[in-house]
This record gives sequence, C-alpha cells and structure tokens, in this order.
Amino acid sequence: MGSKERQERDRQRIRKAILDAARDLFISEGYGKVSMRRIAERIEYSPAAIYSYFSGKDDIFFALAEEGFRVLAAFGSRARALTDPFERVRAGFWAFYEFAKAYPQYFELMFVDRSVPSLNREFKRLVFFQEMTGAV
Repeated sequence: MGSKERQERDRQRIRKAILDAARDLFISEGYGKVSMRRIAERIEYSPAAIYSYFSGKDDIFFALAEEGFRVLAAFGSRARALTDPFERVRAGFWAFYEFAKAYPQYFELMFVDRSVPSLNREFKRLVFFQEMTGAV
C-alpha cells in the first residue's frame, strides 16, 4: 500500500467523522444552532481543517442529505420494480415508513427540521436525483 492510498483512506475517515459529528449535532441541537466551530470541536479538529473538506455548513448538510436519499432510494428499489401503479405507490409509502423507522436521524434531518437549507434549489444538482427518479 502506497502513501497515496493511505492519505485517501485518512481523508475518507476524517470526512466521515465530520459528517457523523455534524449529523449528531444537527439532530440534537438543530441545524440553525450548529456552527462549523462546534463541529470541529466535536471531532477535535480546527475549523480551518474542516473547510478543506467542506465549503461550509450547508455543504455538510447536502452531503448528509445525499447519503440519506441514497439510503431512501435503496429502500424504494422494490417499489420501483413493481408494474401495478397502486402496488407501486403502496410499496413506495411503505419503503418511506421503513426508512423513517430504520434511519430516524436521516429522516429528522431531511424531512422534519425546517431550519435546514432548501433542498428544492440544490436538489437537482445532486447525482442522486437522477438515480431516484430515473431522469436523464
């Protein structure tokens, strides 16, 4: 294993630590009350170090939302495969319910907390939009 692989592994580990800390803080304290400094304190890094991974708090939120929508899309894969429209809708709602039960932290962040940035404006720029909707 070369130093580049190790550096990339370290970078991914730190990125995950930032996202995990931010998710926990956003849920426990609310998105509006959390600062980059607070996230940095949680993982014992300087705020400047976090900015080398994310441009700001909104960028962290969108990364978390993308993770959450990917998980939600996996729950909905069975529903998308159904051909009967009624069964498809029913299975889609059931998948949404199961997602909310299994991943309450994502559900809270994505659908309950109204202080988070609007997904409407940024939603289409994210890669998962095409994956979830089948749009080209």
